[in-house]
Amino acid sequence: MAVTIKDIAQRIGVSVSTVSMVLNGKDYRISPATREKVEAAAREMNYRPNRMAAGLVTKTSKTLGLIVPDITNSYFAEMAAVIEAKCADNGYSLFLCTTNYMPEHDVKYTNLLLEQGVDGILFVMSVDGHNHRAGECLQLLREAGVPILLLDQEWSNDIAVNVISDNEQGGYLAVRHLLELGHVRVGSLTGPAGTQTSQKRLSGYKRALQEYDLPFDPKLIVEGNFRTDSGYDQCDVLLAQNVTAIFAYNDMMALGIYKRLREKGIRVPEDISLVGYDNLNFTDCLEVPLTTIYQPAAQMGETAVVKMLQMLAKERPQDVVFAPKLIIRASTSPLL
Repeated sequence: MAVTIKDIAQRIGVSVSTVSMVLNGKDYRISPATREKVEAAAREMNYRPNRMAAGLVTKTSKTLGLIVPDITNSYFAEMAAVIEAKCADNGYSLFLCTTNYMPEHDVKYTNLLLEQGVDGILFVMSVDGHNHRAGECLQLLREAGVPILLLDQEWSNDIAVNVISDNEQGGYLAVRHLLELGHVRVGSLTGPAGTQTSQKRLSGYKRALQEYDLPFDPKLIVEGNFRTDSGYDQCDVLLAQNVTAIFAYNDMMALGIYKRLREKGIRVPEDISLVGYDNLNFTDCLEVPLTTIYQPAAQMGETAVVKMLQMLAKERPQDVVFAPKLIIRASTSPLL
């Protein structure tokens, strides 16, 4: 049976209120000797605070929820690890939910976290901002009155704070780099078309073409799923369009493309230049290190927790937009 503050009080012969004040850091009127006695007894008896009981008094659970599309993706894994550590530093526990880019799971896990009584939710949506699932999630949170912070994908709404990277600029930097190298047939492997991440990066792709007075060819745009298998599977589709360079909307899909090109005996970058996105930890360890777009997953995760804590303190923080950076490595070269 769990040890209670009443058990500690009986063990050392003090009142329950004295034990409660010491263990809750409100012991400024209690003598150092009594404080030490209470703390020693709590350690010896393996006392653990009952957060649920405390929550009934404080109306908080000291828990947050995190919803991400794919925890097997190193980008989200790094972000989640930093968020969990930052939560722990501030006395919060974290519930992690993975939707696998299934919009119905966005709603499912939103409901689940609300049922768990979390104090706030950090959310990477897997649906389009105009999709009814996104609206349903936001409406649930609006009605529940739970602070919501949107990561990675920005939505125009009146209840959430956004912490994002500038995906449009990232797409622009990637494609401009390839155009500067002389490539004019640049294939584009997007993530799921409904995600705002894909839409923004495609917008950057188009802006770079416009800057170079090149027409947009929809046949050069192929939809993927942000996973390695879709890079591998869709590589041949892009090659059939006689592309000389490919911009994959994340490093996982770029890795799949890289594998398929090697199988076919197509050299990177001599035959095909390749650009990824995210700067995952494996990208500079490949036989041909990958040119990619860096976005600060760790910094975004840490900032998200800071902003959430501000919201829990009844503040209204401003949105945060991080600038992406082009990391040039050996996988891109001038068109011969």
